[in-house]
Amino acid sequence: MMISTNCNRSVLLRVLLFLVLSVYCHKAFNQQQNFTVGLENLDYLPYYQASMSDKKPTGFGVELIELFASKYNYSVQFKVYPVRRLLSNLLAGKIDFKYPDSPNWSPALKKSHGLYYSDSSVEIIDGILTLEKYRELLLDEFTRLGSIRGFKPWPYMGAIQQRDLTLMEASSMDQLIRQLRKGRVQGIYINTNVGIDYAAHNFDGLKLYWNKSLPFGRDNFSLSTIKYPQIIEKFNLFLITYQKEISRLKQKYQLE
Repeated sequence: MMISTNCNRSVLLRVLLFLVLSVYCHKAFNQQQNFTVGLENLDYLPYYQASMSDKKPTGFGVELIELFASKYNYSVQFKVYPVRRLLSNLLAGKIDFKYPDSPNWSPALKKSHGLYYSDSSVEIIDGILTLEKYRELLLDEFTRLGSIRGFKPWPYMGAIQQRDLTLMEASSMDQLIRQLRKGRVQGIYINTNVGIDYAAHNFDGLKLYWNKSLPFGRDNFSLSTIKYPQIIEKFNLFLITYQKEISRLKQKYQLE
């Protein structure tokens, strides 16, 4: 009887230990599956639209990350910051990921932080959008250029530094396009899809034109992190595995 009692007690202790470890591991697993993604406080549709208010972020990039999270059993929370503060919060470890990002953006600030970047989620083109009267303007006729504060018009930085071109920065898309309408700038350097879409929907159908004769930049939107390179690897796998669903998402936002 004593042996049987000891055996039962031993089995019971093992079961209890297993249950405790299971609860602990399950809790730890869930904690590892929760992460934060920082977004820029901009109306940057069709790619993303985010504000400091309680309004839920939307757009292609947001839906793409939510789709990724659903496929890999992650829980994602979006946090919104002004453009410059977003990068500093990423580098300070206050958020887990930043979207969008690119190795070409602020490389000097990122140099010592060891960032990891995903493969391209979408290719982008940044160029100069103008009103119709400036659509044929040549480079040597350009004297005033507008841009979002925190965004660098890289093809024009040399001319700006040499003071051949005046850069006027705006804090929002709305302010940027108002500068263009009032003639304070001759063109705005912005993502071509974003600028044309925003003007049409927020300025009574205002039509902007991409001056393709002027220098423009090609880049890619990636997901970046310092903390979780292993999740970046899964995101890269996701981009390959779920190409059909991602393609439908791009079609929804007219990015194909």
